[in-house]
Amino acid sequence: MAKRILFTVLLGLMSTGAFAQLAPSDADDHALVTRFLGAEIVDYRTPGISNYRLALDRMQRVNGQVSAGKEERIRGTLTRITYRIPDGYPGADVFEHYSEQLLAAGSELFRCQGRGCGSSNFWANDVFENRILYGPEAEQFYMASSVTNANASISAYIALYVVTRGNRSVYAHLDILELNELQSTAPSTTPEALALQIQQEGGAQLNGVSFNSQDQLSDEGGLNLLRDTLINEPLLQVYIVSHLSGEQSLAQLQERSQRRAQTIVDALVAMQIDASRLSAQGVGPLAPVCRQAPCAQRIEVVAQP
Repeated sequence: MAKRILFTVLLGLMSTGAFAQLAPSDADDHALVTRFLGAEIVDYRTPGISNYRLALDRMQRVNGQVSAGKEERIRGTLTRITYRIPDGYPGADVFEHYSEQLLAAGSELFRCQGRGCGSSNFWANDVFENRILYGPEAEQFYMASSVTNANASISAYIALYVVTRGNRSVYAHLDILELNELQSTAPSTTPEALALQIQQEGGAQLNGVSFNSQDQLSDEGGLNLLRDTLINEPLLQVYIVSHLSGEQSLAQLQERSQRRAQTIVDALVAMQIDASRLSAQGVGPLAPVCRQAPCAQRIEVVAQP
């Protein structure tokens, strides 16, 4: 009886669109991307709000965990589209078609090709969750990019993957993550919410903290929030990561961002937070991707393993 009730509930969810997956014949191209000539949509999913992991490096398995060597967690509305390309077109041409569109709409964040991307199995099953994308490692292309709007703010991120399977069929896949005002700007405003975000996503941007041109704190309202979060979570140890872009050299920007991170650490220690729980890290302009825009100068709180 219980199984019958569960089956009925699942049917109801599917009929109301809770499982947002369209039949390929009913799916259209996303407004941000135009399909390759003659391509057919074979899978179209709209999972909805997602805490997406945007890969910015080759895929690898470390300690049993599959992940990119570098990635950014971004919250937004996700659409996943897989195309089958007509026979006779090489994967390189397909990749060029889509990548040119993405570059015209925004900026490239990372790209790889062939074995430089890591295992195709990881991309197919662990990243895009579509086993049809599995193929020889030498026959794959990947690109991550941002899309900007008329105000030069980031409005979406797109992950493009093109692979030629062993049977020579070519597939192109797009993960399109759209940001909106609520998702991209709403900060965690309570210690409980900030702690939850750090624990679930691995880190969070600290709002209410900024510096002037002399790298002195000009707004430290967010420090009380972080202090209360650390008091409520006595086992939580964090990196205070400072990001900073500008016209100076990489070494100068890293040095300045390190000073800013250390300033935050010193302020928290003055608030009676144990220094052993804090580590200052200045990365300068080396991590340009974030869920908020503009984000050239920001402080992030990242959980230590």
